[in-house]
Amino acid sequence: MDKQYEEEYNRLAERYCVEPFITPKSRLIFILESPHVAEVKNGVPVAGASGATMAKKLFGQEYNKPLGLLLKKHEEDDVDRPSLDTIGLLNVCNIPMQKRPYHQNDIESAADLLERLETIRKYNHKDTFKEEELNIVQSFILHKFRERLAALLDKEVTLVPCGRFAQKFFRLANVSSENWTVIEDVPHPSYNSWSRERYQEPVSQVIEALNRHKV
Repeated sequence: MDKQYEEEYNRLAERYCVEPFITPKSRLIFILESPHVAEVKNGVPVAGASGATMAKKLFGQEYNKPLGLLLKKHEEDDVDRPSLDTIGLLNVCNIPMQKRPYHQNDIESAADLLERLETIRKYNHKDTFKEEELNIVQSFILHKFRERLAALLDKEVTLVPCGRFAQKFFRLANVSSENWTVIEDVPHPSYNSWSRERYQEPVSQVIEALNRHKV
């Protein structure tokens, strides 16, 4: 990666990085795009509205706390809850790809990187870009994502890339293992998409995997 971008990324990561939430018990791992405001604030993936959609669909309508916050509290409580024990969370990019979570001075100082992160996020249907700088930044994100996937190679897990962005990067990463089951075509949980009729088949596969792994 261009040295300027790498320096900008590392500097932003010091304040805005949200690490994966994966424990030795994690067997059902959701792959998502990147953190946003709630995730940076709470230090865990899917800590906002999308996480609330996930929790309700997985555990029932009475669960109104985002999935990431449920998992964080569960870790703090250190009690045996099989449904929560089995879930892991992994972002493709560990820093926000939108400007909103950043303070203004960081937006200004890392303007070039953030502009390109937003473009890559927006055009998630493109594998490559005409502007070489975008390809450089995308390759850097992909490299870091590939390293996190490689750490799971020996783990028997079900992976769920959620939405087009995560699905694109999972495909481009080209990392596979005979220990993995991959559930395809699951949408990103934003805008209540997990309740739409067209996605009920893949979402039902996710719920089946949850029930299977929590035993």
